[in-house]
Amino acid sequence: MKSAAPTAQKARTPLGLPAEWFWDVNPARLNPDKHAAQIIERVLVVGAMEGWRAIRRHYGDEKLSAVVTGLRSLSPQNVALLCLALNLKKEDFRCCTAKPFPQAPWHY
Repeated sequence: MKSAAPTAQKARTPLGLPAEWFWDVNPARLNPDKHAAQIIERVLVVGAMEGWRAIRRHYGDEKLSAVVTGLRSLSPQNVALLCLALNLKKEDFRCCTAKPFPQAPWHY
């Protein structure tokens, strides 16, 4: 009787995150230090606890705080999570304090 073929391993990024989370780039070419903001933002968008643990372990709270407070768009749920986890305030986030573009002077 033949043994069953081993199951194929899913492709992973250098941080061990699932490659399918990074469908718009080549996951093997992601540099965790150079592409930190892109990786952190994608993990927050995907919303998986596995990813959160990986980025927190790799980057640490100080680096995470520096990156997430500068992101342009985060969901209210992500802001709430990050405030609790990293001891931040809503006012610390660029996405919460940036002024929107002024209204155009013409109307259609």
